[in-house]
Amino acid sequence: MKTIFLIAGESSGDIHGANLIRAIKKKNPEVHCFGLGGQAMAAAGMELIHDLASDAIMGFVEVLRRVRPLRRLFLDTVALVKERRPDVIVLIDYPGFNIRFAEAVKELGIPVVYYICPQVWAWKKKRLDTIARLVRKALVIFPFETDLYRDKGVYCRYVGHPLLDELKDSLHSFPERKDCVIGMLPGSRSQEIRRIAPVMAQICGDILAVRPEARFLAPCTNEARAAEVRAAFSGLPVEIVVRPAREVFLQSRCCLVASGTATLEAALFETPLVILYRVNRLSYWLARLLVRIRFIGIVNILVGSEIVPEFIQYEATSQKITPVLLELLEDSPLRSQMLANFCMLKRHLGGDGASDRAADEILALL
Repeated sequence: MKTIFLIAGESSGDIHGANLIRAIKKKNPEVHCFGLGGQAMAAAGMELIHDLASDAIMGFVEVLRRVRPLRRLFLDTVALVKERRPDVIVLIDYPGFNIRFAEAVKELGIPVVYYICPQVWAWKKKRLDTIARLVRKALVIFPFETDLYRDKGVYCRYVGHPLLDELKDSLHSFPERKDCVIGMLPGSRSQEIRRIAPVMAQICGDILAVRPEARFLAPCTNEARAAEVRAAFSGLPVEIVVRPAREVFLQSRCCLVASGTATLEAALFETPLVILYRVNRLSYWLARLLVRIRFIGIVNILVGSEIVPEFIQYEATSQKITPVLLELLEDSPLRSQMLANFCMLKRHLGGDGASDRAADEILALL
């Protein structure tokens, strides 16, 4: 039996990994998938060795606090792969863990495929040399990434963005959203919720002072995250729901979103948004030194300009953000221009099929 070992390290990677596994099994039902991921990948048919998606952490300081358990998991995973010798290794995003893992197992000679490659254009382009040395194939989700990898001699294919696969049955027509409903998405990690939700709570209060009819919806990935969000929004008319973010986008006039895949998802559902993000102070200053891009929102990175307002760290205050959200609630020029830009972005991304194309590239190595 042919086997594929996969690693995905957070909730979005878990979802994309699940779609990939389903595509692989549809094309070759006999392939056995095992690895680190989350419950979505397990439900898609993967033998889940460790629920890494639920452990997701972000930020330099936050990672340092988890060094020991992460190192133990890393060593155990390397030992497992040496013992079971899969035919292919598939790494999904999560570069801090995955690049080191690829280095550790290189001596085994197992072909490594990197799906949803690290954003080397945002961090260190020197990582390209490392990836070129370690992987057999790079499967990228943004069209501008292909030249970066091919220039280093890596086999690279632009497969499209897997989010379009997940949403392909939902992106045809949208209800008119006239009600004063605002989506609040403080992130999927505990540390994000702790830093971002209190700012969002203050914004809710300030909006209610101007628009008392306003309602707020906050989607969560599970009950544990819902409890954390509920505590942060205590005393405010915020409905906490355990359901996909897309359901909130379809009900919301506009949204306030922590940076991440949710920003692109909101744009695909043509829901105007504002991006807010805060991290540990030291993590922020280290990122300022290392990150080489102007924006943190995927929608802005793809377009190359700030089509969605970003408020990061010390700029992430109610005083700055509340007026923008109030403007997006109206039929304002800001809202109209943002919606026009979203249509342009959707044309740029193309259609679905990323999971199928990635599965073909992986299965070709068996």
